[in-house]
Amino acid sequence: MALLASVLPAHGAEVGPGGFLGCQLRLEGPIEAGDSDKLSAALDGLGSTGGFDSANVSLCLNSPGGNYDEALKLITTLLKHTNVATVIDRGAQCYSACAFLFLAGNAQRSEDGELGPDRTLDVGATLGFHAPYLNTATGTDVAAATVENFRRGVYAIAKLLEIDRRELFPRGLLARALQVGPNYLLYVDTIEKAGVWSIKLKGYRPPAALTARMLDQACRNKDMWTNFSHTVLGRAADDPEELHGLRQSDFPEIRGSDEPIQLTQGKYRETLDLFGYEATNMCIVDVFANGNQLFLSLAMVPADQTGAAPEQFAEQVMARAGDAQSLEVVSTPLWYVYAPETPLKSLAAP
Repeated sequence: MALLASVLPAHGAEVGPGGFLGCQLRLEGPIEAGDSDKLSAALDGLGSTGGFDSANVSLCLNSPGGNYDEALKLITTLLKHTNVATVIDRGAQCYSACAFLFLAGNAQRSEDGELGPDRTLDVGATLGFHAPYLNTATGTDVAAATVENFRRGVYAIAKLLEIDRRELFPRGLLARALQVGPNYLLYVDTIEKAGVWSIKLKGYRPPAALTARMLDQACRNKDMWTNFSHTVLGRAADDPEELHGLRQSDFPEIRGSDEPIQLTQGKYRETLDLFGYEATNMCIVDVFANGNQLFLSLAMVPADQTGAAPEQFAEQVMARAGDAQSLEVVSTPLWYVYAPETPLKSLAAP
């Protein structure tokens, strides 16, 4: 069973040291049988043995796809070793089998084996999905091939879900991938697709200043991607049907001024309403400036709660200064302030 197999050379992927900052291991080239053994040996060599105390390893991907069955073995390897973050760097491409492998990037959250997603896409990289398909020769019965392709796609996704007992793989994304034909790809190419499918972004240009409108947009994005992720991205903006999920236009318009907010002693707080399933939650926004760098925190709370003191966020940021991984725990990415339809490549930093 193959993904984009018709364009692949006949040799497997190269697995080895990353060679640059933020990339301890790399997998480059077409995915073929035997690649999972290479990756397992490389992870063992870095002390990634599985379990809560397993070493943190970053795996950079650059592959056109390949053998789907081998990709499933690679995914199993990542889930077995745990704490293996996947990364697609600037200029890299990751399609089909590689894209599903990318989704297996994970971090263990507790000693009982709970895993959370840890996958990062550079806004200048390319990530594209589709389900496995049958390469058809000239003269093949097109109708029969279409039925067989759908059967294979459903089987492949079922095998993936069988492996994924911790729900790392977004169900909405897998459903959309099944709808993509052999000659097309589902690209993760907007802010919304990254947010709703729990993909972190890097390499983007942060805003020079924040506006009240941007903060309301950030709260709306967080609300949509957290509470409505099972239905968001269900239909296009111009689709009048009501059976394909929610879209942002089903909610109140984004509010606020386009004038930059004014910080006092480097801090700013605003409380916004009308969030959550019944529009009864508040979004508490904290902004902190450490020199020229802005930090954002969004907290969704019931209307009868006030949240932590504004000073607490500033203290948390200062205590974690220089530790990007620790800062991720207490802050919200600044790309949340952008409109959901914003193309990722338009945000690429120089």
